[in-house]
Amino acid sequence: MLPYNWMMAVAILLPVVAAVLVYIIRQYHVRGVIVILAAIALIVNSILFLLHGKDTFSPANAQMWNMVVTVLDYLILLFYIYVGISLKNWLVLIFALTQIIPLAWLEFGMGGSAALANVNPTFVVDHLAIVMTLVISIVGSLICVFAIRYMYDHEHHQHLEKSRQSRFLFWLVLFLGAMNGLVFANNLIYLYFFWELTTLICFQLIAHDLTKEAIGNAARALWMNSIGGTALIIAMIILFAKDVPMSLNGILSGGVASAVLLLPVALMCFTAMIKAAQLPFQSWLLGAMVAPTPVSALLHSSTMVKAGVYLVLRLAPAFAGTRLSVMIALVGAFTFMAASGLAISQTTGKRVLAYSTIANLGLIIACAGINTPLAITAAILLIIFHAVSKGLMFLCAGTIEHVIWSREIEDMEGLAAKAPMITTITAIGMLSMFLPPFGMLLGKWMALESASVIPLAAWLFVIASAAGIVFWAKWLGRLLQVLPKLGSKIESLSLSYTVPLWLLVLGIFGVGIGVASVYTGLVQNAVADVISSGQALAVQGWGLTVNGVSAVSSTANFAVGNYPVWPLFIVFAIAVLIPFIFVAIKPGELRPVYMCGEQAGGTDTDEWYSTADVKTKVQLGGYYFQGVLGEAALNPWTYTLSIVLMVIMFAVALLAIGGAL
Repeated sequence: MLPYNWMMAVAILLPVVAAVLVYIIRQYHVRGVIVILAAIALIVNSILFLLHGKDTFSPANAQMWNMVVTVLDYLILLFYIYVGISLKNWLVLIFALTQIIPLAWLEFGMGGSAALANVNPTFVVDHLAIVMTLVISIVGSLICVFAIRYMYDHEHHQHLEKSRQSRFLFWLVLFLGAMNGLVFANNLIYLYFFWELTTLICFQLIAHDLTKEAIGNAARALWMNSIGGTALIIAMIILFAKDVPMSLNGILSGGVASAVLLLPVALMCFTAMIKAAQLPFQSWLLGAMVAPTPVSALLHSSTMVKAGVYLVLRLAPAFAGTRLSVMIALVGAFTFMAASGLAISQTTGKRVLAYSTIANLGLIIACAGINTPLAITAAILLIIFHAVSKGLMFLCAGTIEHVIWSREIEDMEGLAAKAPMITTITAIGMLSMFLPPFGMLLGKWMALESASVIPLAAWLFVIASAAGIVFWAKWLGRLLQVLPKLGSKIESLSLSYTVPLWLLVLGIFGVGIGVASVYTGLVQNAVADVISSGQALAVQGWGLTVNGVSAVSSTANFAVGNYPVWPLFIVFAIAVLIPFIFVAIKPGELRPVYMCGEQAGGTDTDEWYSTADVKTKVQLGGYYFQGVLGEAALNPWTYTLSIVLMVIMFAVALLAIGGAL
C-alpha cells in the first residue's frame, strides 16, 4: 500500500498535475490517455483509502502550504472582482468584496492567520470522508473519461474553428482534486479555499461555450455561491472571536448544541444549502444546464452539490437536539417537495434531472436535520446511490442529445427504435431512481421511516416521492412510445461513451444487490463517525437487517427495518422478462392510429385531413401541467416559503444565543 502522504498527494495534487498536462498537450489521443490514467489512479487511490481506514494528515512544510493557500484565496477573490467589473455584474463584484474585506480583517486585523496556521491536523480522513472520496474519484473520474469524446463531438457539432477541449478538461479534472481536498479539510481556511476553488471551477465550466446565456448563468452561479462564501467567513470570524478552535473538529468538540456555536453553525449550513442549490437558490444549478453535459453530470452527481450535503452532515452533531435541527430538516423537506413538483412541468430532459437533483439533495439535508442514527444512515446511503444513478442519467442525457441533437423530451419519442442501447441504459437509470429493489428506494424508505419524529417533514416526503414517480414515468413513457420493430440496429458509440455508461449500470446493480455489504463495510462506520463527533444523538440499541444480514455499528446498533434485497431483485427480473416470454408482437398485427375515416390515404398512414382539407401529420405529446406546476405558477410561493423557512432557521439560532445570555 502507498504511504499515506502519497495517497493524499494522489487524491489532491495528481488532478492538478493531470489538469496542467491536458491543458498543455493539445493532441486529442494523448489528452485522452492522460485523463484515463489519472482516472484509474484516482479510483485505485480511493479504494486504498477505504482499505487504510481513518487517519489524519498535516503537510510536512505546513507554514509554506498555509502561505500558498492564503495567497490563492486572495487570487481567487481578486479574480471574482475582475469578473464583476469586466462583465459589469455588480452582484458578483459586491459579494466578492463582502468576502475579501472580512477575510483580510479576520486574518490580519484580528490575528486569525496565526490561529489558523496552528490548526492540527490539517486534514482528517474518517469514513464519511472516505465515502465522499469514493464517490468523487469513481463517479467523477468516469464522467471525465466520458468527456473525452463527448467534447470532441460537441465542438464538431458547433463547427468551432479553434478547439477549447484542453481548457475544458483542465477545469474538469482539477475539480476532482478540489473536491477531495474539501472533504478531507479540517482546518477552516483550507475548507474555505477548496470551497471557493470549486466555485471558481464551476464558473469556468458553465461559461465554457462563451455564449451570452452561458456567461450570464455562470455569473449567477458565481454571485450566489459567493453569498455562501461570505457566510462562511462570518462564521469563522464569530468562532475566532469566541475562542473556538478554527477547525471542524474544534466546532464539534465545543459541546453538544452549544448556544454560542449555533449561529456560526447555522451560517455554515446556509453556505452548504446554497452550494446544494436548495430553494430559493436553485436557479444557479438550473442555469448550469446550459453547459456541456459532463459539467452537469459532475456538478449534480458527485462533486459541487455534494459538497453542500457533506458539510451539513459533518456538522449534524453540532446542532442535534435543537430547534435549528428541526428547521434544517424542514428547509430540506420543503425543497424535496417543491422541486419534485416543479420537475413534472419540465419539457427538457436536463431540467428534469436538475430539479430531481435539487429535490434529492433536499431529502439528504432533511435527513441530516432529522438527526437520528436512522436518518444519518439514510443520508449517507442516498449520497452513494444518487451519485451513481444520477451520474448515469446525465451521461445518458448527453448521449441522447448527440443522437437526436435535442434536449426536449418530446423529441425523444421513438428513441427505443432509433437508439435501443442508450434507451435501455436510460430506462435502467430512471427505474433505479424510484423502483424497488434499487438503492434509491431503500434510502427513501429509511428517510421516510426516520421522518416520523417530524410529522410535517414526513408529509412533505410522501408528496415529493409521489411526484417523483410521475415525472420519471412520464419521461420513460416518451422514450418507449414507439411501435415495435424487429431487427432494430444497435447504435454505434465510442468506447469513451459506452465504458463509463456500462460501468455505472454495473454500479447501480452492484450497490443495489450488495447493499448489505455496502452498509456493513462502509456506511455504518461513516454513521458511527458522524455520531461520535458529538454526544447529541440519543442512540437506542437498535438493529439493522438488510437481506437477512445483521449490521452492528461499533458505536451502537441502528434500526432501519428489513429490506429483502434478493427477493425484490428476483421479482424485478421476472417482471422484466415476462413481456419478452409471453408477449410476441408480429409486424402484421401492428395497426396505425384510426382517425375515424379521415386518414389521408387510408388506414396505413399517420396523416389526416384537418380544416380546409389540409393534410396534417398526427402528433401525440405529453401533458406537463404548466398551469398548475410550472415555474410561473409555483415559483412565487415556493420562493416566499423557502425564504421564510431560512429566516426562521436563523431566528432560532439567534434566540438560542439570547436565551444563553
